Amino acid sequence: MPYRPTAHAEYDDIAAEYAASKQLPFRWIVEAPTLFQLADDVRGKSVLDLACGEGIYARKLARRGAGPVLGIDLSAAMVERARASEREQPLGIAYRVGDAADLGTVGAFDLVLASYLFNYAQDARQLLAFARTVAANLKPGGRLVGINDNPRTALGRFGSYAAYGFSREVERPQRDGARIRYTFPLPDGSSFGFDNFWLAPATYQSVFAEAGLADFRFVDCTAKLGEDDDPVLWAAFVHDCPITGLVARRPG
Repeated sequence: MPYRPTAHAEYDDIAAEYAASKQLPFRWIVEAPTLFQLADDVRGKSVLDLACGEGIYARKLARRGAGPVLGIDLSAAMVERARASEREQPLGIAYRVGDAADLGTVGAFDLVLASYLFNYAQDARQLLAFARTVAANLKPGGRLVGINDNPRTALGRFGSYAAYGFSREVERPQRDGARIRYTFPLPDGSSFGFDNFWLAPATYQSVFAEAGLADFRFVDCTAKLGEDDDPVLWAAFVHDCPITGLVARRPG
């Protein structure tokens, strides 16, 4: 969830809608397969899910054999949704409310998962706060994997993702701190949205190195198609993808 102090209230207000957006096809055709490929075999590995939201990926990793799993999110409403899912189908996952920007050390984990965390940083200083939290909670040799807004996406396709269930508009000029507005239409004709922020790939590289994380890189997303999925539609999505995988590790 976002770094901004007021953001927890923003996501408290749209928690149900945001959770519903996790069921859009791009989530399970592109986002989830990319994330699971990066996470690789998680059996027996401890996981910290930063910006866990309603816990969708914490649950999926636990079902793949990860444990213990701790999910942390800035939004109390999101955490309560995650806890409700845990009560309904216990997987041994713990959740707590916390700000990834000043969380400190909560454990030593094999894997830190960060799905849509770093794209809430408005400048290098805020990104460094997130990156330092990751480094502080990884075991030596532990890995970071995540999904992020893609700062490498060509300008020509901004706002053209209606066929995939959302729009994406980027403030011009494209420079560190530029606002990225995501909008999701709802069945009743209304919509909800939230802001990410654009930081240059070089900013990510330098900040993660400063935080003590090695081998940071963005990883192109891939699509895992079912029999009824349109290969042309999804080839266009991944060709100029609005989201990206990312990885890094703590040396040791």
